[in-house]
Amino acid sequence: MRQKLSFAFLAVVALGVVAIAAQQKPNFSGRWVVVSPADAAGQEQVVTHDATTLTTGHASEGGGHGASYKLDGTESRNVLTSHGEPIVTLSKATWSGAQLTITSNTTYPDGRKRESKEVWSLDAEGRLVIEVNLTVSGQQPMTLKMVSVKK
Repeated sequence: MRQKLSFAFLAVVALGVVAIAAQQKPNFSGRWVVVSPADAAGQEQVVTHDATTLTTGHASEGGGHGASYKLDGTESRNVLTSHGEPIVTLSKATWSGAQLTITSNTTYPDGRKRESKEVWSLDAEGRLVIEVNLTVSGQQPMTLKMVSVKK
């Protein structure tokens, strides 16, 4: 009887460890290069990720673009200036197990609005997978999946 109880206890502990491991939050830090979809292949993104913030950036005309997101579920504000006009994005990042979801609302100087939802995860091969749902005023909603490898 004692042996059965010990085995049952070990089984419960083992299942608990597996469940905790499955729920651990990944660290997305690194220099990532898109491999899919093909029309975005080769684009690079630098991600810095610590306990409180996820920061992304990529090269572009005018010195590059970047954004920072608080990981505690509170609102983050990022501003990009285009032709002297501010493009303001308000975002919230939340965790669900090993997935990070970033929801954003962007307002352009001409009044256009953009809503996006990005779900970040690492696949079994360690690739960064970002599933994006995007809605821009006056356009059809768009869904895409970007897969990147660490450089």
